[in-house]
Amino acid sequence: MKKEPSFYMALPLTERDKLREKQKLSTYREYTRNLTGLDINKQMDAESDYLLKENQLLFRRLTNGDTELLDITPQNFRILGRLAKRLPERFRSDVTIMKYEDLIRGCEHFESNPPPVKSNQIPLEIEQQIIDFALENPTWGSPHILYALRNIGNFQLKEHHVRRVLVKNHIPISAERVKKGLPWKAFVAAMKSANGLGGVIFK
Repeated sequence: MKKEPSFYMALPLTERDKLREKQKLSTYREYTRNLTGLDINKQMDAESDYLLKENQLLFRRLTNGDTELLDITPQNFRILGRLAKRLPERFRSDVTIMKYEDLIRGCEHFESNPPPVKSNQIPLEIEQQIIDFALENPTWGSPHILYALRNIGNFQLKEHHVRRVLVKNHIPISAERVKKGLPWKAFVAAMKSANGLGGVIFK
């Protein structure tokens, strides 16, 4: 018994060609719509911000001849977890420190259950401020961070408190933070400011 041709194969050749072209056009339009619907700048910012912070935090975590990693502190989870949440789903494989899901789980756990503060330890909120100042301002050393903290009312702190928090959370000194790189958007903003023309000039 001869098998009947499908509806498509039963069509004249010219009609099949038209259908193929229509399918190609539909696929192309969908691809273009998906591509132009992405905010590329936002994706690049999220990706570069995450990778820069991860590199900064990992920079001081190698020990024993660069063969072992120290434990990840709750603050590291907080910083990287918040940045990782901004990554589009297809970029989550950029998280190299651990699986994306494990990082988010750790971040949410420590945000909901912050570790208890010891009697000789500075409050967790101030520790977070020190870390945020250090990561947002790569050129700031311990004295500059301390001065900024005192400007917002933290007069009880000393410079050794700042240094201890940075070491504990594997954040390098300012010279090494600068060496690790500057986010692209920060570079562009600095160039705009320097030119005073609202744009970047390359020669």
